[in-house]
Amino acid sequence: MTVITAIYDASEQVTWLGSNGRATIGSYVGPSVDHKWYAIDGWAIGISGTGPKLEALEAHQKDFPKHATRPFEVLTFMKDAYGAFDIGEMEEGLKRYCGNGLLIHKSGAIWDFDNSFCLTPVTEGGFWARGSGMDLALGAGLALKEFIPSPKALTKRVLEIVIANDVDSPGEILVQSFDARGVLSDPIEV
Repeated sequence: MTVITAIYDASEQVTWLGSNGRATIGSYVGPSVDHKWYAIDGWAIGISGTGPKLEALEAHQKDFPKHATRPFEVLTFMKDAYGAFDIGEMEEGLKRYCGNGLLIHKSGAIWDFDNSFCLTPVTEGGFWARGSGMDLALGAGLALKEFIPSPKALTKRVLEIVIANDVDSPGEILVQSFDARGVLSDPIEV
């Protein structure tokens, strides 16, 4: 599993995105760096859980609604891409996609989505997390936000705490920026 985090930095007009650098399946830790963020046409999508979700999005990027301005347009694209890869299963009449995530617009707006693609907006300037390390990340982020005013530094510190203390969130600290042009940086040294 994983942890992914996001917080908008109004002073730099970027959203700081974080993740752990490995994935787990049961007690097995993946051997290579696991990227959890994907950018497309002004949106960044962060996904937790197992399965070829990012691969499905990449394979169907030509079908992305180029001028999407609302999050449900992005989720509709994701459902179609996941469907083509046969990701998800029906449970009590509801399709579930084995994983949660965060959806970021280049404006800095952040939404949380669950495994049935129900959306919840994140308060502007709020720190948020998803994945198996979510509870630890949210607790650390909320406790430290007053003491670490830099969103970039807060992201790094929260990831340090989660990776050190959550067996399901192993690996390297990966911090990326997503800017107002819709550009997702490579992981940066923090």
